[in-house]
Amino acid sequence: MKILQYFVAGALALAGSSAVAAHFTIKDWEVACDNTRACEAVGYQADEGDSAPVALWLGRKAGGAATVAAKLSVIADNDAKVGPLTLRVGRLTLAGLTSDAELTPAQVERLLPALLDAQFADVTDAKFKWRLSLAGMKAALLKMDDLQGRVGTVTALVKPGAKPAGAVLPPVAAPVVNRLAPVAERKQDAALLPLIAKKLPKGGCDEAPDLIGGGESQSEIYRLSASKVLLVIECGRGAYQSSFAVWTADDKAPYAPKRVRLADAEGRVQDELLNPGFDKGELGSYAKGRGLGDCNVQASWVWTAEGFKLASASSAQLCRGVPGGYMLSDWTTSEPRRAD
Repeated sequence: MKILQYFVAGALALAGSSAVAAHFTIKDWEVACDNTRACEAVGYQADEGDSAPVALWLGRKAGGAATVAAKLSVIADNDAKVGPLTLRVGRLTLAGLTSDAELTPAQVERLLPALLDAQFADVTDAKFKWRLSLAGMKAALLKMDDLQGRVGTVTALVKPGAKPAGAVLPPVAAPVVNRLAPVAERKQDAALLPLIAKKLPKGGCDEAPDLIGGGESQSEIYRLSASKVLLVIECGRGAYQSSFAVWTADDKAPYAPKRVRLADAEGRVQDELLNPGFDKGELGSYAKGRGLGDCNVQASWVWTAEGFKLASASSAQLCRGVPGGYMLSDWTTSEPRRAD
C-alpha cells in the first residue's frame, strides 16, 4: 500500500508576486510559510527530556504592519485538567495564562525578546510543570524573517536593521478557486459503483487492492454534476487508515472513467489519498501518523470547471506527544464573493 506523505519542504520565492510553501524542522522547532507568505512556528519540549507535552505557537502574516501572535498549549499526565498557567523565561514571568488561548499583544511584546536570550522556558500551574525547549527557536524565527523579507528591517525578530517596514515583502493574494455548486445525489448512483469499477484496470489501483483484515471494500461513489460522478476506490488498508485512488466517470455507459491526479502544495502529483471524504464539492484527505500523538497531514481539493483544484493543505512534522501536532498551513486559497 502506498502511504503518501504531504510533508512539504521547499523554498519561498522572495521575488515577484508569487510564493510557494516552505516547511522546515530545526531541532525542537518547526516553521512553515504558506503560499501567501504567512508564517507559523511551533516549539515543543526536548525530545530526550521528561517533560509532559508543551507547545508554543507563533504566527505572523506577511507585510510590514503584521504583528506576532502567540499561543501556549500544555497536556498534563492522564489528560488531567490544568489551571491558570505561569510562564517563566529568564527574568520574565507571565502569569494567568490559559492553555490554547492567544496571548495579548502586550504579553507577546514582552515574551519575544526574553525567548531569544534563553535556552528553555518553564510552564507551571498549581500541580504540574512543563519545560519548553528553545533549541532551534532563533533559527526558526530567522527563517520566518528571511522568507517574509524582514531581515535588516525594523520588523525583524532576530536580525533587525535600519530598513523601514515598507521594505518588507508584501503578502501574496491567495489564489481564488471557483467551486461549482454541489448537486444532489441520486438513488441509482450506488448501483453505478460496481458497474464502473469493473472497467477500471487493476480494480482502479496502481496494484491489485490489498485490504488487510478482509471485509467489504470502503469504496464510495459521489455525484459531481448532472452527468458526472466521482469514485473513491480503496486500494490498501492498514491498521487504522486506508489509501484510495480517485476517478471521475460519466454516469452512463461506456462511462469513460479517468484517473484523477491531485497536486499538493509543492505541485507534486498525488496518486492515492489517505482517509478521503467528499462533501459539497470538496474532496479531503486526512493522513494520520504512526500512532497516538504522532503527526498528521491534511489537504482538500474543490471541484471546479477545470477539475479538482487544491484548496488547502496543512501538516505537522514535529509533534512530541501533542495529538496530531500543530497543523501549520502550507497552502491557502479564497473563494469569490457571491452576491447576497
